[in-house]
Amino acid sequence: MAEPEARLLFVEDDAGKRYVVSRQLRMHGFEVDEASTGAQGLALLSPRHDVAILDMKLPDMHGSEVCRRIKADPTTASVMVLELSATFGTPEDRARGLDLGADAYLVHPVEPIELIATVRALVRLRRAEIEREKQRELLFGMVSHDLRNPLQTIVMAGQLLSESRGLGDAERRAVAALVRDSGRMSRLIEQLLIFTRSSAAHGMPVMPVDVELADVLARAASEPPASHEIVVENDVRGVVRVDRDRIEQLLDNLVTNAVRYGTSPVTIRARRDGEVLEISVHNRGAAIDPTALPTLFDPYRRASTAHKGAGLGLYIVRKIAEAHRGSIDVTSTEGEGTLFVVRLPGA
Repeated sequence: MAEPEARLLFVEDDAGKRYVVSRQLRMHGFEVDEASTGAQGLALLSPRHDVAILDMKLPDMHGSEVCRRIKADPTTASVMVLELSATFGTPEDRARGLDLGADAYLVHPVEPIELIATVRALVRLRRAEIEREKQRELLFGMVSHDLRNPLQTIVMAGQLLSESRGLGDAERRAVAALVRDSGRMSRLIEQLLIFTRSSAAHGMPVMPVDVELADVLARAASEPPASHEIVVENDVRGVVRVDRDRIEQLLDNLVTNAVRYGTSPVTIRARRDGEVLEISVHNRGAAIDPTALPTLFDPYRRASTAHKGAGLGLYIVRKIAEAHRGSIDVTSTEGEGTLFVVRLPGA
């Protein structure tokens, strides 16, 4: 029997072949949606599908391109892809298909028993991965909840102590360090939570609402240490449609990095480029090592080992941008400093 409620997408332009294979799959308990072109398949595909079965020679695009788009979309990246081909059947073709992102590759004519067994295996893999992500998110959620409550007590106690008039210079420095490091711990917990959500099968959730961008930029400029001047240049008037909490997190990470690695002033700019909202953060100072740029947005990477951190900040920035259907780019030179540019279409 098929996995419970397993749903498949079968993309095949040959009507006869599509009918025969779909019938076999349905006889074994799978729910099957059908499409005859790559574009139709991509339009039908949703996170509810467990496996996408793709013919390689489609009338509008190659099956490997359909696979690439499925894996590039955060909402469907966890959908397993099985590629089928009668034309591209050499070992090199199969290896190429797997290298380009497919999870399995079969050559027509394929025996029904092999097809069904392969689909069942892919469904099990996807369900197991989803379950692992749920358990990981649950674990991080429980740990962060248990850490947040005592940490909040420490933060409040530190703030109360800092207002005391009876402290000497040494005590004030100790309290300031307590407040600073407890704030850093709080941000680290939040980073871990966001990382867990963004790594889960369902991707990072965002809830766009109408937001006054000027307020968001002003908040970002008020957070860093007073030792750095933060300049805001905002050419966007009125509201923008974004997830306010996530965009504030994005800016906090970028500005914190600019303060940590760069020199004053740090400039936050916002403007519109047609239908795209563009937000950039620029700092002077030493350039990022060119060898670090290709992996700068990967998790657990840092531009420099001179500063402590989990290496999740820029990864989270990229995930927030992608969750808004946007992107982020970076340029860094000794003469011009470092510039991060976030582009959010339709915001």
